[in-house]
Amino acid sequence: MTEQARVEAAWGRIEEWLSTYAPLSHSLLREPATPEQIEQTEHAIGVAITPALRALYLIHDGVRGADLDELGEQPFAPRGEDDPWHRQANAVDFMPNGQAWLPLEHVITAHGGPLSALSDQETMPYVPVTASAKYTMMEGTYLDPATGLLGTWADAQEPMYLGVDLAEWLEDGATALTEARPTRILGMRPYLTPTGDGLTWFDPDPTYEQDGWRPVTT
Repeated sequence: MTEQARVEAAWGRIEEWLSTYAPLSHSLLREPATPEQIEQTEHAIGVAITPALRALYLIHDGVRGADLDELGEQPFAPRGEDDPWHRQANAVDFMPNGQAWLPLEHVITAHGGPLSALSDQETMPYVPVTASAKYTMMEGTYLDPATGLLGTWADAQEPMYLGVDLAEWLEDGATALTEARPTRILGMRPYLTPTGDGLTWFDPDPTYEQDGWRPVTT
């Protein structure tokens, strides 16, 4: 099976889980990107998007809320965990590293901003894939088209390889969800949001449960 086919299959498993157990996270998925939008993104960042990553964007153009401003104005005095803005903000960082899947417009922004700022190269040869909405896109995951491997980037840190490709990362996340266990690659555990309709991932820590986050169980 090609990596492209593996990506499509693994994402199908993740999306099926989201639609059943985390419907608010599922509702934040955007419509598919068009081939023209993908080509425009490649032109804007000067980096090719691999067939495997292209296949993922042809399913969805990331999520709404990767930039939390897209969710509207944050309430000054939320009325509790069921506040609509906070419910969505809690549910947007649902990829298997606890970050948001970047829409192509934010791929361009992240590439030209925080990711490129970490290097003295004129053109950063990576494609941002996810970033933390909670931390204002100052840390994320990128794909290196030259190797097909994923890596991580963060403010004031050098980019670092994870040593796995996109398909392996998504497969690991899909299995962690269905088996209710931490991921093998990053060791992050899936949690349901305090309102029970969104997904995120944390390093296993009982203090999250004290704040109302519930670990996913079988």
